[in-house]
Amino acid sequence: MKTNRLTLLIILLSAGIALQAQVITDPIFSRFKLEARADLDYQYRSLAAEGATRYPHGFNGRYFNLLVGGNLTPEVSYYFRQRVIAKEGGVSLFDNTDFLYVNYQPSTHWMFRLGKDAIAVGGFEYDAPPIDVLFSTVYWDNFYCFQLGASAAYRSADGSHTLMLQISNSPYVHHNAFGVSEQGSEWQRGLYGYSIFYSGTAGHLRMLCSANLFERPDHGYMNYLALGGKLVYDRWDIYLDLIHRAHDYNDWGNNLAVVSCFNFQLTPSLNLFAKGAYEQNRSDKAVDGFGLLDGRFDCLVPVGESFTTYGLGFELRPVFCRDVRIHGFVASRHHTALGSPSDNTLFLNCGITWDMDIHAIVTQRLKQNR
Repeated sequence: MKTNRLTLLIILLSAGIALQAQVITDPIFSRFKLEARADLDYQYRSLAAEGATRYPHGFNGRYFNLLVGGNLTPEVSYYFRQRVIAKEGGVSLFDNTDFLYVNYQPSTHWMFRLGKDAIAVGGFEYDAPPIDVLFSTVYWDNFYCFQLGASAAYRSADGSHTLMLQISNSPYVHHNAFGVSEQGSEWQRGLYGYSIFYSGTAGHLRMLCSANLFERPDHGYMNYLALGGKLVYDRWDIYLDLIHRAHDYNDWGNNLAVVSCFNFQLTPSLNLFAKGAYEQNRSDKAVDGFGLLDGRFDCLVPVGESFTTYGLGFELRPVFCRDVRIHGFVASRHHTALGSPSDNTLFLNCGITWDMDIHAIVTQRLKQNR
């Protein structure tokens, strides 16, 4: 009896069939999900800092997320994704919140969004959920991309083209630039990011492109351009991201990244992939008193350094349980820095990702009990 009451309570809170013709009112939740990822990591470093281990290895819990979404009215929806971790945020409750926004869509063409969202930046590595990025670039690791802001977007009639304008906090609010405040509190300095973003589809081609201005603590700007293109076919796809950053009119060509990934669906359950990237920061721009990166002000890639990363891997979703993903990869990173010997790091990794779609499970059981 208690079990039946508990099931009924969960159904009342989270069940509902998303936007089908026979549904008169939208459900409270059209998405209610838990997801987690744990890895077994091994690294070999050709050089290691004094006191640091040269062979770090062990089990590592990477992600445990709660995802909730739904419709408040036919025009208003919401989305929430929280990283469930033991350590509280250093500045506010929102530190561990990726998404917490409200959408207003008055027509099929227009959308307005307010809340915490990803900064509107192009590129397919950036666009993927963090839990699905198995090994990443240096700029991706350092990009503090989830920020409070407001967006307005226009979508074409067929839904294949979208243009978005966004104002948000700058990613620099995460960095304790002057050593006088806690990381994340630089939002009080009025540091903003301005973005124009385009996503489009034409046949087999997908595009994610952006032009961005990110305000630094010295109130200058990082100019950021990202061009992402992806070819998608039945069993394979490949993307190429081209990224350029500049801090001054004569800084062009110094800071860039090229990222590519090829996926091949060998079977319905098994995906094989190869990924490579080159990144560099050859800028010598500096701001007096700006403590980040020894006086340089690029918050994504250390000044005077370059990184070449490449690797192979697989993703397996067993037929008997598609909500479980087993992955593995081997990758290498070559690092050069001005005035220092180059070094290499070898990465070996295997892990498991688990999705528990509570909404889908409860909805399915509700149908079975009818």
